Amino acid sequence: MRTVLSSSHEPGLKLRAGPSGLHLFSRDTGLNVLCDEVRMPHSLWASAPRQISVALTNRCDLSCSYCYAPKNRASLDLRRLVEWLCELDSNGCLGVGFGGGEPTLYEYFVDVCRRVSRETKLAVTFTTHAHRINREFVAALKGSVHFARVSVDGVGATYEAMRGRSFETLRSSLEHLRALAPVLQFMLQCF
Repeated sequence: MRTVLSSSHEPGLKLRAGPSGLHLFSRDTGLNVLCDEVRMPHSLWASAPRQISVALTNRCDLSCSYCYAPKNRASLDLRRLVEWLCELDSNGCLGVGFGGGEPTLYEYFVDVCRRVSRETKLAVTFTTHAHRINREFVAALKGSVHFARVSVDGVGATYEAMRGRSFETLRSSLEHLRALAPVLQFMLQCF
């Protein structure tokens, strides 16, 4: 196992050495700096990938004609998943992005986000169609998610034709997402 650099001076700050240089990262502030002119000895390089994407489930409650994902009920075991992500964190991984199918359909979605945020320094992100996002769901995730991505195929009638869901309902869901993380508040002002 290789040594992973860390900092006790700043809560949430991770230092990750690799072939590209020295990476400074904070999930709490959004700091994400790669010092590519700093050459680190191979013995200090992180052994985990910089970012990991995890499909929590194949399930989805939309029926988009162009979607390639199977719609079966397969999903990951929560305990194993958290253990795996703790190991990745301790070996230099900076963040996890949850997807699917639709990750909010994963039975333990809120639990996994809370546990990973509490037990690791990984940035927790997810990609969603956002139609399950409401005030209560956001309140349950508050403090556990650092960034969210929303899949959108066009606007207005184009979106509705592609997704079979109301564009105005999506916009309402985006308003709820503003409360989830400070970075989202800024980004969603542009929408």
